[in-house]
Amino acid sequence: MTIRQLGKTESLFAELTSTGAMLVVNAVTVTGKINTHFIPRIHQLLQLRHPFLSLCLKQVAQQWQWQECSSQPELEVAEIDESKLPFSQALRDTMQQQTNTPLNVGGPLWRVSVLLGQQQSALVISMHHSICDGLSSASLLAEWLERHQQVAQQKVPDIQRLSIRAGVHQALAMDEYSPDDNPFATPISPAQAGVWLNQAGLTQNQQNKLELLNFSQQQSQRLLAISRKHQVSLTITLYCAAIEVAAKIARSPVSKVSAGGNANVRPIVEPPVNQQELACYVSMFSFEVASDSSQGFWQRAQKIKQAYKEKVDSGLHLVSCNDNWWEAQAPRRADDEIQQVAGRFNCLHLSNLGPLEPVFDSLEDSGLVPQQYYFTAAQHLVGAIFWLGAQSVAGGLSLTVNCVEPMVDQAMRNDFSSLLKQGLLGLIEER
Repeated sequence: MTIRQLGKTESLFAELTSTGAMLVVNAVTVTGKINTHFIPRIHQLLQLRHPFLSLCLKQVAQQWQWQECSSQPELEVAEIDESKLPFSQALRDTMQQQTNTPLNVGGPLWRVSVLLGQQQSALVISMHHSICDGLSSASLLAEWLERHQQVAQQKVPDIQRLSIRAGVHQALAMDEYSPDDNPFATPISPAQAGVWLNQAGLTQNQQNKLELLNFSQQQSQRLLAISRKHQVSLTITLYCAAIEVAAKIARSPVSKVSAGGNANVRPIVEPPVNQQELACYVSMFSFEVASDSSQGFWQRAQKIKQAYKEKVDSGLHLVSCNDNWWEAQAPRRADDEIQQVAGRFNCLHLSNLGPLEPVFDSLEDSGLVPQQYYFTAAQHLVGAIFWLGAQSVAGGLSLTVNCVEPMVDQAMRNDFSSLLKQGLLGLIEER
C-alpha cells in the first residue's frame, strides 16, 4: 500500500502523539445493548474499508511517516451498575479518562471503549487528530453501529475500500495566499489569561476535565428558532452565550474575549471527499469580541456574526490549510510566554458539528438507536481555556465542556458549565 507523506499540520499533530495532545474522543449513547462478541468482526470490517485504521505513526530520519500496523486497537468493555453510578456519569468519566490517556507511538491510531448499562449502551472511539476530524469521527461511530447491525443479521455487504486521499493542502490546491494573511486573533497574553487561570496550578500536571450538557428536543428547537428570529445561526448563539459567561466569571473585568473554531472544508475539496472518509479536513481560525456590558445579548451576537464572517465567509480561514503558509510563519510568541499561559491560544474554542441525524439515519430500525452524542479534543498541552463541542442527535443539542485542571479550577469549570446552560435556557424564555 502506498502511503502519502504527512502534510504540515499532520506532522505537527504527529509530533505531539506521545503527549496525548492530539486525541479526539467521540461518544454516542444508544438504546439497547451492544453485543461485545461482535466487536472483533466489526473492527475487521472497519479496517477493510478504512486504510487509516491499520496504520501507525513512526519517525524515520526526523520525518514522521505513516506505516502499516499489525496491532489491533485497544478495547475496553465496562458493565455499569446504574443503581450505584448514573450512566451519564460513567460516560463522562470514561471520556475523561480516554482524553487523558495518550495513544502509543507506533501503535494503532484509534481505540474503543464500550459501556453496557441495563437498557442502554455507549460507544466511545478515541482517534489521532491526524486521521480524523469531527465529522469523519461521527461517521465512523455511525458505521461501527451499522456494522454491528449487519453482523447481528448476518448480512454484511461487500466492502468498498476507501483510498488515502491527498492531504488538505494538496486537496485544496490553494496557491493564492500571502504570508501576511492571518486567520487568527492575537494569542491570549499572560495578563489576559490570568483572569481565568489558577496561577498556582500552571506548573502542575494538567488533566482534561469534562462536563456533559444536554437539552431536550423541545429546548433545542426553541434555541434554533430564537436564533433564526435574530438572524444568527445556532453556532453564533453558542459563541455568544459562552463568551458572555467567560466574561462574567473572570476574576477581574475583561475588555475582550478571544474565541477559536474550525470550519469544514470537505465541501470545497477536489476531488470531492465525503464525511465518511477518515482524514483531517478542517481549517482553523480565531477572532476577538469586545466585552461591553452595555450591549444586549443579540447585539453582541451580531458583532460575533460579523467577526466570524470576516474569518470564515471571506475564505480567510483557508490559509490555515496551506502548508506553504505555515512554513512562512514566524513563531507567534516566545516559548516562555507560551509557558506563562500554559499553552492557551484563546479564551474559548467552539466546534459545532451541527445536526448528526443524517449520519445515523441508517440505525432507525436497528436495536441500537442513538440518543445523545458528545465529543472533545485533548486540551491539556495546548488549546483553549474553555473548550466546547456541540452537535445534535435525535433532535437534541448536547455540549461537551472541556477545561484543564488545575489551571482551571473546579469551581470555575462548574460555574462556566452551569451558567452556560442557564443562559441558553434563559434565551428560550424570551417572548
